[in-house]
Amino acid sequence: MRRFGAALLSLALLLQAAGCRSRPREPEAAQPFVFRSLNLRQQDAQGRPLWELTSPETRYDLSRRVAQSRDLKGVLYSNGKPAYRFTAANGVVLNDGEVVQLEGATRLQRLEDGAEPLVITAQRVRWYPARELMELDRNPVATQADLRLTSQRARFLIDADRLELRGAPTLVRSGPDPLRLAMEGVDWLPRTGSLQGRGPVRGERQLPDRAPQRLTAPSLTADTRRQTIDLQGPVRVDDPDRNGTLTARDVRIDLPRRLLSTDSPFEAQMGEARLVGDQLSIDFGTSLAVVGSGCQLSQPGDRLTAQRCQWNWDSGALEASGGVVLRREANKQLTRADRLTGKVAENGFVRFGGGGSGRVRTQLQVPRAPSLGPDPAAPRGERKRPPIAL
Repeated sequence: MRRFGAALLSLALLLQAAGCRSRPREPEAAQPFVFRSLNLRQQDAQGRPLWELTSPETRYDLSRRVAQSRDLKGVLYSNGKPAYRFTAANGVVLNDGEVVQLEGATRLQRLEDGAEPLVITAQRVRWYPARELMELDRNPVATQADLRLTSQRARFLIDADRLELRGAPTLVRSGPDPLRLAMEGVDWLPRTGSLQGRGPVRGERQLPDRAPQRLTAPSLTADTRRQTIDLQGPVRVDDPDRNGTLTARDVRIDLPRRLLSTDSPFEAQMGEARLVGDQLSIDFGTSLAVVGSGCQLSQPGDRLTAQRCQWNWDSGALEASGGVVLRREANKQLTRADRLTGKVAENGFVRFGGGGSGRVRTQLQVPRAPSLGPDPAAPRGERKRPPIAL
């Protein structure tokens, strides 16, 4: 029994060995090549460099034509001169350079902008060198000085030097007057600073210890180098704390000068007061609003017209100048002056005072006091008292 069992064990081992010898051996998978460095470069038809890409370590798979690299660095050229420098934590080069996918922290910096260059960052970028196109689809952000542009996705057209942001693009400006503008689409030319924003545009201006002011507009253009923003009308600005609104055809925001202005007809409402004019500038640095032409102020019982008006919203002081005419319903009062001052209350109602050193002429009608009968000393036929001029 023991000898039979030993024979079975020997047979099993022989069969197993025979079976192993009869199977063909599978070829081992090809191991990727590991290079100490990667250096890719392409030139245009005139022999000028278009781009270059380097990496300190790359693993290349011959069968798949895929190169995996780390710590990538590259340069994009324009007319043979370096225009942008970029870096990425990792990268995959597909089909021997047909597509380069940059992954991890990726940074693209413009080289011609001096001390405050344009910088574009993203977590993933697909670069098509032959098409001169980069697609950014993970947290793309473009910054220059205190301006910051974000969106869900973006495209950088290298030959046109144009950045297209899609998917809720937002322009944010930090500093003393923080401003946030949300749009539907943005096209930005970094070389010139020209920016086109498609609306509707919705914005907020943050104020310390106050509710933010809100604005809306159909579209905008901007110069990011000069930091000016032009809102195309109709433009509406709402100030909840002052119960005020401003509507105008076009509005410019000059960020460095802290100035909002329009050279087109506008209308402003604050509480009970309504102001219209042909030109307006609001200086946030001096808290001064100036109507440069065609000033008309109306409120219950009063109506004022002047060539120019200015209002300091911190002090409440109001001044009208140039052919000032004030009409009041009470006593049909009419006041003419070269200059007239007043005070704006919190509810927007204006109380007018004197005219300073200028000449003021006021005319009003005083109602006649009731009497028991006609004055025997008065001439016959007199029925009402003439207006009094002061």
